[in-house]
Amino acid sequence: MRSLLLAVFLLAPGAAFADPVEDFYRDKSVTIFVGYAAGGGYDQYARLLARHLGRFVPGHPAMLVKNMPGAGSMNALNHIYNAAPKDGTAMATFGPEVAFEPLRGGEGVKFDTLHLTWVGSMNRQVGLIAMRADSGIKTVLDARTRPVVVGASGPASQSNLNPQVFNAFLGTKFKVITGYPGTKDITLAMEKKELEGIAGWSWDSLKLERPAWRNDPSINLVMQLSDRRHPELSAVPNLYDYVDNPDEKAVLELIFGHQLLGRPFAMPPAVPEARVAAMRKAFDDTMRDEKFLAEAANMRLEIDVVGGAEIAAHVARIFAMPKPLIEKAAVAIRNAAQAGTESK
Repeated sequence: MRSLLLAVFLLAPGAAFADPVEDFYRDKSVTIFVGYAAGGGYDQYARLLARHLGRFVPGHPAMLVKNMPGAGSMNALNHIYNAAPKDGTAMATFGPEVAFEPLRGGEGVKFDTLHLTWVGSMNRQVGLIAMRADSGIKTVLDARTRPVVVGASGPASQSNLNPQVFNAFLGTKFKVITGYPGTKDITLAMEKKELEGIAGWSWDSLKLERPAWRNDPSINLVMQLSDRRHPELSAVPNLYDYVDNPDEKAVLELIFGHQLLGRPFAMPPAVPEARVAAMRKAFDDTMRDEKFLAEAANMRLEIDVVGGAEIAAHVARIFAMPKPLIEKAAVAIRNAAQAGTESK
């Protein structure tokens, strides 16, 4: 009799092999909160992910996207940390630099970066200096010899902060003109010869907004800024090639360490471990999926994956750096923002 009951139990559909994660996600939806308005780069990445991720999550939940702009995308991060469900049905994407605001004493921070649940990033951010060739600026060292006029959107933008930091650490003489609505306006001003270049852009944005500039002899790609040299920019020097002092390198990594996060996706703290593992695996599987990659290529969205565990380890290492170096980085960022006051 006991053997018969055991046989019936083993033959019962799913009885012995029920997956609690699959059971949880079945008939549910997962919401991705985007820290920016619809139509921008983060929104495009999020909606691309949403169209494919559900195929790889156990239980195949519906994927929803909700835009929550404000405070440079901090509103979305504050929301998932404090108000969103902590059960694995909510995540957010936001500007990676926002995650480092607790180190910099930023206003409006209502989260602890070290307790975020990192799912992964769809690419690494690679900063770029692009100059008109007729400016004569071929290397960043050329920008030490005279004032070089570059454009920026606002004092807190990367297009302002980056060149101001380069001035402080590399001895360059970038003269930053702020007040441009965005990089499209800055590059148009370059074409009109109002500006000599831009010193705070990203490689994926160049490929999306100005793809012809990848091989345009009238544009010099002067320097890249990344944790590693991008394979498509192997001939372009990296910022860290010009810095020998270990403490200065550490401070620069504190300032620019967010770039590894690129296009990050994070869930709130305290999500059950099994669901975290399932979501990370689903994210990684999506990033390798042929249909997903084909659509990303069609949209001209670069995919250069960083796993959730790698992001968590990177963030922990940055936040554990010595306090004097953290303060020096915070002061450099504050000084850079204050310097970006000359509007066009």
